[in-house]
Amino acid sequence: MLFDRQKYLQPSVLCDFDRSPGIQRKAQELAAGCGNRQRKYESIFRFVKELPYGLEDWDLKASETLKKGWGMCSGKTNLLVALLRSVGIPARYRIYRIKADTALWSGLGKMSSNVARMSELGEERDHVDCEVWLGRWEDCDPGRDSAMEKGLLKLGGVLERRKITDAKGKVHYMRLANYDDWVRERQRRRAFRADRAGVFAEANKGFEIIRELGKS
Repeated sequence: MLFDRQKYLQPSVLCDFDRSPGIQRKAQELAAGCGNRQRKYESIFRFVKELPYGLEDWDLKASETLKKGWGMCSGKTNLLVALLRSVGIPARYRIYRIKADTALWSGLGKMSSNVARMSELGEERDHVDCEVWLGRWEDCDPGRDSAMEKGLLKLGGVLERRKITDAKGKVHYMRLANYDDWVRERQRRRAFRADRAGVFAEANKGFEIIRELGKS
């Protein structure tokens, strides 16, 4: 398969590995001792996946996510792309619509009236994950950390993303080498503008409870 490999190795304003010594150091640290591209990818993916999942704004730079040490699907995916590209592994963003985890939000909503407002976002949500070139494009989703996944399973949740399909059962993916413009537009469409930080902070407390359940 022929494709413009360089397009999937470029930095951007948000994928800022070219201006972040921290990302470059972390990528080299994670890739050290890995004999081939597959093992480098696996090491980098594990690191990003195990960063705690939490709600935040969409338009964070990869360096900001690395510094914070946590993020939601878009932030963690952006950091994954940045780290992979930093060591010469082509990667791109994959965006699609998923069904909201109504059981999860209903449970968290019982803890806080603010979190209950997440239902205002509707039954469909945007989701961002990654595709990496390892001889062919392979998809990977670093969104949820393992502790959160285990906690969700103990609560009877389902880990598989429920993807929105059309009438023919097809999932519509948007695949981007640079997702900066999409993220800026998505940020402009954000909900909970005035009290956004408060809603997210309380939701993230709920995620931490689920994470601790997963660790027990």
